[in-house]
Amino acid sequence: MKHPVTFIADHLLVCLALAFISGIALAPIFSPALHVIRLSGVALFCFLILLATLYFYRREDTVLCLLLPLLFGIGWYHAQLHLQPPAENNHVFNRIAIKSEAVIIGTLSSMATFDGTSSHITVASEFLRFEDSPDLQPVIGRVLIRLSGPWPEDLVPGDKLAVRATLKRPESSRTPGVFDYANYLAHKDIWITGFVRSAVHLHRVEESANLFHTLRYLPEKIRATIGKRIDSAVPAASRGVYRAILIGDRSGVDEVTLESFKGSGTMHILAISGLHMTVIGGLLYAILYWLLSRSEWLLLRYPVRKIALFLSLPILVFYGLLAGMNTPVLRAVVMSCVVIVAICTDRRKSPSTLLAFAALVILALDPLQLFTASFQLSFSAVTAILFLYPALQKLILPDMNQPTPSTGKKIVNWIAAGLLVSIVATLATAPIALGFFNRFATVGIAANLFVEPLICLWSLPAGFIAILLLIIQPEISDLLLVFGAIGLNGATHVAKFFSLLPWSTLWLPSPALWLLILYYVALFAITYLAVRKNKLLYAGLPVLVLCSLIMIFPPRALIQKRSVAMQVSFLDVGQGSSTLVQYPSGLNILIDGGGPANSSTSVGERTIAPLLWHKGIRKLDAIAITHPDADHYNGLEFILKHFSPAIIWVRDPIGHDTAFERLMLLAAREKIPVVVPEKGQRLGEDSDYLECTENLFTRENSSNTSASRQDANIGIVLKACSGKRCTLFPGDIGKSEERSLVSGDYGLAVDFLLSPHHGSKTSNSPELLTAVSPEVIVVSTGRAGGGHFPHNQLVEECAKRNIPLVTTSRWGTISITSEQATYQVFGFTRPDNNPLRPFQPVLLAEGGF
Repeated sequence: MKHPVTFIADHLLVCLALAFISGIALAPIFSPALHVIRLSGVALFCFLILLATLYFYRREDTVLCLLLPLLFGIGWYHAQLHLQPPAENNHVFNRIAIKSEAVIIGTLSSMATFDGTSSHITVASEFLRFEDSPDLQPVIGRVLIRLSGPWPEDLVPGDKLAVRATLKRPESSRTPGVFDYANYLAHKDIWITGFVRSAVHLHRVEESANLFHTLRYLPEKIRATIGKRIDSAVPAASRGVYRAILIGDRSGVDEVTLESFKGSGTMHILAISGLHMTVIGGLLYAILYWLLSRSEWLLLRYPVRKIALFLSLPILVFYGLLAGMNTPVLRAVVMSCVVIVAICTDRRKSPSTLLAFAALVILALDPLQLFTASFQLSFSAVTAILFLYPALQKLILPDMNQPTPSTGKKIVNWIAAGLLVSIVATLATAPIALGFFNRFATVGIAANLFVEPLICLWSLPAGFIAILLLIIQPEISDLLLVFGAIGLNGATHVAKFFSLLPWSTLWLPSPALWLLILYYVALFAITYLAVRKNKLLYAGLPVLVLCSLIMIFPPRALIQKRSVAMQVSFLDVGQGSSTLVQYPSGLNILIDGGGPANSSTSVGERTIAPLLWHKGIRKLDAIAITHPDADHYNGLEFILKHFSPAIIWVRDPIGHDTAFERLMLLAAREKIPVVVPEKGQRLGEDSDYLECTENLFTRENSSNTSASRQDANIGIVLKACSGKRCTLFPGDIGKSEERSLVSGDYGLAVDFLLSPHHGSKTSNSPELLTAVSPEVIVVSTGRAGGGHFPHNQLVEECAKRNIPLVTTSRWGTISITSEQATYQVFGFTRPDNNPLRPFQPVLLAEGGF
């Protein structure tokens, strides 16, 4: 075995990259105060001087060993600096603290995108004027603007605009496992969003542009021109996909097509990545080499191949600018540049060295890329493929001493190589994809064999050549785009075919960290031993297979976090209601599942399901719908399809609208029993149960069912109990129903109460609060319900009774953990309101019984 110093010297760049990455990975976990970070920078500088001194006195071995902690510290420090919010007082983030009407003046810095209903652009802000102020304030920072409707064609990147908009800091659902939109924008250096109701609120500010300004926004102008050409030449069915693979604009891809690519495991092709750059780079190299090789003089005097490769470099960089130079494009450009420079300078070392250098360059530019799905997926896939490079080379290029294979054999070899690459990439990326997206396409390996050639060897080359000919031969350019659209149409149909196959997609909980570590250790060990033809690799195969099986068929005892306490989670679903009840016995029941219907995805897909997967829940024991009002059930269609509840409780199976009828039909197709519970009926065990306190629908309207269905708020009142600790769920009952319950013998006294009807003044009567006498009241409401949800009357009544009132609009998902003697109430907040930091749990209330 090599001495550690020798090993570090032989693999210096790889070791330094791993140390740098480790430091970045630690940054979000250990985040001290800003003055401590600054002192750390001084300490690192002193450490660097120490290394320089040791090197001067020829202590190379010591320097090599100390380089690793230095790079670790630099990575941590570098990430900490990038995790800080804008510090400038004139940054637009520090000027917009609450939702405000304002006029913002700045430069249109990006091509406008249109998703069919709204347009999106970014503005590099320069001045800001609030509605109640006549003065323009100088500001800096980028603002994401959304316009209702298409963007005016006469406004192009580089124009200075005056925009009247409603500005605010972006918001995210404060629910574990849910996509953090504000964090996503902050990683793109966008800290404020704005909404413009009409194009009449957009005005161009006439200004003479200098040469630097013109060149700076030229790529975005050309990008917009290419987008318009695609829109005019390509059929509507393929237009959005062509814009995605050529200029990096995926906004025009409709939801059905997008889901087809996701479901078939070919979604990565719609993002410009290393695969696209490889195809375009190879095409550029072939064109340039063919042109240069026409000259015999050049062939005899200069390395034409290297010259052709080097000349393709600036074109690739410019194409990256045309594609928007977003994070995946930047990473692909950097990796392409590293490989080309290494080849042209005869510094082609091991693939791991090139990969490490590319990672160092990318993370030096933006260390927070390490935490993105695209970075982890692309580097894990490339790393896996490069480690199997010798095996792939033997498969594709036969030994020179062997007879040259026939054409048929070559085709078989190439297909086998493509299949092997797809398998290797899938093995490397599947656990990461599960961690980020909770889905795995079982047909991905086969689908990529058909979709990738159609797009990468047909549509992409045709589209790129069309871009080159756009100015000099626009007619031929249009013909090439139409020709390429035929390949796109075929790829879309193939993706749709594979996505519709039974079991084409598995929706699974996020793998536990220990399982991910064990999986990748086994995969690395198998790869390492296979290269060295060591028979010990067969010992790692069972471990890899076992880890894969646990991810696909996760045992509840391994993935679900069990506790001796009952946990009730009131989800942050906006203006709606959904509550997950987890019992110590392992019983999982979802009470309601609805929210506002103002998104392309339901609240079930974007909020409820991610929380369930985050908690390791793959199957629900029951779903209870208190009443058939849309904001209590409109997210349950996705939940029924992917979490297979054993039973559904409803007040009645008919409801009052067609959407609820469709939900009941879906339950019938999925063979899920639908039960109308009666008073006192229970789900669960003796000590852990959900009880129907009363079905007000059947009690109050049994004689006139048709009329009762007009009142959506009448439903079932539920009580979730573990031992002596109980939570009451009244649904949206009004004050008259509350008084009816209080006058009956229902045993309403519980520890926790979900406020009826989201805390409105039509509910929450003093009589009910007296009868229930809760320790804590929770209100499930949206952020736009101030003054009404909860109503000020309820706020004042709780203050008078000294009852803690917590709302999902203020604290996000609220979790109550109750044991027999104590309870704790947690919400979520960001440290220093910094969207670059993840939400952290915060204790809102605690007490004893």
